[in-house]
Amino acid sequence: MENVISENEKQVEEDRSIFSQILERIIQGYSIKLEDSKEESDKSLETLLDGTPDSVLILSPNAEILRANNSFFLSFGYDKPEIYGKLLYRFLPEEFRETFRAKLRELHENSMEPKLPSQDDIMAFHGLKADGSILNSYCLLSGIQFNGHSAYIALIRDLGFEKSLFQNQRSAKELYTALTEALNETILWLDRDFNIIFANSGIKTTFGWEREEVLGRPFSILFPPAVYENKKELFERYRFIDDQDRKNFGLKHVIEFLGLTKQRGIASMEMSFGSSKERDGRILSCVIRDTTYRKTLERRMKHLAFHDKLTGLGNRDLYNEEVSAFFKDKLIDQLQLAAVMYIDLDSFKNINDPLGHNIGDEILVETAKRLRMSLRDGDSAYRFGSDEFVIFLPFLKAREDAITVAKRILFSIAQPYIMQNKNYEELISLTVSIGIAIIPEHGNCVEEVTKNADIAMYNSKESGKNRYTLYNIEISNKAITKWNLEQEIKQALNEGSFHLVYQPIVNTMGQIRGFETLARWTKKDKSQVPPSVFIPIAEESGVIAELSDWVLRRACYDMRRLKEKGAVGLYVSVNVSSRQFMQPAYPKKLESIVKASELPPSWLKLELTETTIMSDSEGAIKRILDIKKRLPGISFMIDDFGTGYSSLAYLARLPVDFLKVDISFVSKLSEKQNEKVVKAILNLGKSLDLGIVVEGIETRMQNDYFIAYNDVEMQGYYHYKPLSYDELDKTLSNIRSLAGKAKAKRGSIPEEKHGSIAAGSLAAKAAYLHQSGILHPLVQTLNP
Repeated sequence: MENVISENEKQVEEDRSIFSQILERIIQGYSIKLEDSKEESDKSLETLLDGTPDSVLILSPNAEILRANNSFFLSFGYDKPEIYGKLLYRFLPEEFRETFRAKLRELHENSMEPKLPSQDDIMAFHGLKADGSILNSYCLLSGIQFNGHSAYIALIRDLGFEKSLFQNQRSAKELYTALTEALNETILWLDRDFNIIFANSGIKTTFGWEREEVLGRPFSILFPPAVYENKKELFERYRFIDDQDRKNFGLKHVIEFLGLTKQRGIASMEMSFGSSKERDGRILSCVIRDTTYRKTLERRMKHLAFHDKLTGLGNRDLYNEEVSAFFKDKLIDQLQLAAVMYIDLDSFKNINDPLGHNIGDEILVETAKRLRMSLRDGDSAYRFGSDEFVIFLPFLKAREDAITVAKRILFSIAQPYIMQNKNYEELISLTVSIGIAIIPEHGNCVEEVTKNADIAMYNSKESGKNRYTLYNIEISNKAITKWNLEQEIKQALNEGSFHLVYQPIVNTMGQIRGFETLARWTKKDKSQVPPSVFIPIAEESGVIAELSDWVLRRACYDMRRLKEKGAVGLYVSVNVSSRQFMQPAYPKKLESIVKASELPPSWLKLELTETTIMSDSEGAIKRILDIKKRLPGISFMIDDFGTGYSSLAYLARLPVDFLKVDISFVSKLSEKQNEKVVKAILNLGKSLDLGIVVEGIETRMQNDYFIAYNDVEMQGYYHYKPLSYDELDKTLSNIRSLAGKAKAKRGSIPEEKHGSIAAGSLAAKAAYLHQSGILHPLVQTLNP
């Protein structure tokens, strides 16, 4: 009896080990790096988490609850609105909160990268249930990536019930029987002839037999005959070799096998043997679990981990695994050729943004079908990113075979896409650019051959698109440089190499009213990459949304710091890319970023290009109104106004607040035609009650021209060059100081204020700016 109890205590430890393995499989089998705003990704995550019997929470770095599974809601009694967006500490007893905080700090210090958990990582977890009671549990924590950001995953299991049963029911057989009846697993005792002398009711769940039907019958009835014959000698070894010695004899703790059920036929199972001891003759105990559901879930998790959710194609991880296996296969003849194709849809964002992501997704799904139909048997297709695909062509007879496939793909994609849009059919034309790298000529590892195929694809883009390029050593240096720059942009975002500067915007009195946010990139070698270079590449590569989000967060944070130092009534303008603005989830993401920064929305102006708004004016109107409802006080500015094509009818309806006169008109203000355009914009803004901001003011003549219009605001090197945050903070402090001294000299003359910056003496201000070097050297002498 004590032997059986001991075996069950070991079962608890095994359960803890399985508990650790569940979190390991979630992290290892499916990394949870989900696409933003993808419904398919949300469903996949929900399926994954709800397939786990334990409670699961996904937490932000500050312990905000982002997601929970059904098991958590059932165990703790809460509804989603009660916990989502709340800090986990609210649901922990006060005395336990610091322990949990310390665990999070330890995780953060040891990197937020996903870490495979071990049994030693289990910590006590005391959670407050909805009814006020405390649930004593165990918890495993690990860092993950969730929707592109660092997060934690917490796996919680209530082991108190099982543990108390094992501890309190050691001495009585009837209590042990009660324990076994509470378990779903099958528990058996086998005599020396492998006949079943005890079975719990779990055998009904696992095998479909009533316990009375198996008592006294041979153990072999639970196996297909061939399986039992194959395992019989192994079972005998478990009967004669006790648990503490089995490892030395190469015996596993858990055996996987195919079991034979009464009605369902063959099913996947696993079994653990206890030690064999004398009790009315030598007996052997075992625990058997039906693993069919778990195996199915594991297969689904593996599919999710290695396949794109939208198109069903393999993802980058599957590509790396399969192509790596090709390189490692020692049976491959060194003369055998293979190829990798890197494929990018040409100008896909010009379709995806204005027509909407539903149409864009349909195009991607159709593209995946066309790629499959263009391939040979044995070829594989993968989706790497939004509109990036990769093809692996193993076992080519000659490089011309790869070119033949490329031509088929070009022809297939060039056929019109017929899309259903708002109850009518729409024909969409697309092309692709293809880069081809031959194995082993162009690479002897996955990384090298993929990079070279990608570079060849860039060369196709640079050469006019809708074509293929076979990589060669003399390929366009421009394409290589551009490819390297794209990789550096992605790395710079991860390493924090970007920084912001702010160009002040002044009124006609020279008083600072706000600032335009400008991104700058300083590489490790201290060289500067102009925005005119990295912004278009960020747009093409799809990282512009990530870069723009960072710019917005940083700008809001910097402005909040100025506000905390006493600044009032200022604003910061931030440019929003077309790709970012057109994302369905953008209003919600924007709201989250601004509220998290604690910056009043009235301090923020969003700049949208005229082209972005007019590409889908109805959608832009709805989106702007949605954002203004979420963030009352926020304002919008049409950037580069006059360079696009705006319908006056739509312009009158647009809920925007400012027009920005493009620098191209200001720089050629002396030309009569340009001056007419500028006057028309100024009059249009006045008639529509819109504010006007003029950019590119660099000379006294330009400045004096716009001073005549009292309501305009100006920015340019004539007034200020772009300033770092520290320079900006120092400038505002010095202007306030000079204004205060000027006021003291004037005595009791009323002080004129605009925002946080008193008017002060323009001469004093100019003297300070000259001395500090804030003005551009070429235009300093033009100031009063």
